[in-house]
Amino acid sequence: MQPDEKITLTRRLIDHVDNNTTDYAESLLRVPFSAFTDPDLAERERAVVRRFPHIVAHIDELPGSGAFITPDLLGTPLLVVRQSDGTVRTFANVCRHRGAKVEMAGAGCKATFSCPYHRWAYGRDGSLRNMPHAEGFDGMDRNQYGLVEFPCEVRHGLVWVIPTPGVTLDIAATLGSKHDAEVAATGIGDSYQVRKDTWKLDMNWKIAVDGVQDSYHLCLLHTQTVCKHLQGNVTAFDLVDRSWRLVVARKSITEIRDADPQTFDVRDYSLANYTIYPGTMLVTEPQHFEIWTIVPDPEDPNVCYCTIRLLAPKKPETPREEKILEKNWDLLMKTLHEEDWFVTKTITENAHHGHVDELIYGRNELPGQVFHKMITRDAAMVGR
Repeated sequence: MQPDEKITLTRRLIDHVDNNTTDYAESLLRVPFSAFTDPDLAERERAVVRRFPHIVAHIDELPGSGAFITPDLLGTPLLVVRQSDGTVRTFANVCRHRGAKVEMAGAGCKATFSCPYHRWAYGRDGSLRNMPHAEGFDGMDRNQYGLVEFPCEVRHGLVWVIPTPGVTLDIAATLGSKHDAEVAATGIGDSYQVRKDTWKLDMNWKIAVDGVQDSYHLCLLHTQTVCKHLQGNVTAFDLVDRSWRLVVARKSITEIRDADPQTFDVRDYSLANYTIYPGTMLVTEPQHFEIWTIVPDPEDPNVCYCTIRLLAPKKPETPREEKILEKNWDLLMKTLHEEDWFVTKTITENAHHGHVDELIYGRNELPGQVFHKMITRDAAMVGR
């Protein structure tokens, strides 16, 4: 972070703490409750989500040439493969012959991938390498029958994929040069993946995203957990096209009120969330990173999937370092399962039978407002 930006951000956060304020939207936002349950709207939203980047792996999950994983993304089966030159490419895990899955294993390392149905074989680069009884396919140009490839990029040690062929993918441009440089400066590109978990949640995906955008609830819902460390309802928000940085002040931030800017790092006194629309969050904290990926279920608007990766700046070398990371994970799990998700799953339940027509987002809920306006506008354009 540049020195001027560090000074400005620190002053913004301390001013908010002193004045009990935050960055505000211009007005209230009203969202129809049906926006969380309408199946037609959900289908249009899925079409939108499929045209934006999502994280499918940390580079540690693909340790060498030929290493692969086969996740699903919004119902699309993927084959993510580390290439001989160290790059990563992503394909549809679908045989071009009769449509079966090419690779059944969840992860491994291979030089070729052979469909179990008729043994059509594909290279790491997705090209069709072999087909038994090839004489039966005279006139077929096998160069045109490689695996379907999706846009894929490794940036900040993370593997990003857009599950729509031909769409431009440039994470640095998506974050914006300033925020991309800030993320790089955290050292996340050299991070170590401590653990990863995925949950199927009985709630609309936008409800799950809302929870990671909202500092308003931090010291109201989380009185015995994260409120011990973070200021509630205090956010500095900066938008760059379809991504944004929201920074939440820690309780300790007033300690640097009059400090020389050369003597501290504002990241030690705050939590920064770099959100990449529509459902990816890079949360940077002093001793670890949380990487969130939230996507809708491919069919049910009342279900979504949330994957969280816990990363450390480096592989822990001592029991104490391992214990600190375990403690951070345990706090996050307690906060999510006993507080956040315990409460927010009732929103989807109430949408069906609660006799409430609309929800209201306050001026102090600026990140949530930006997100909802963006997905509403994009969904309305689908099919036009």
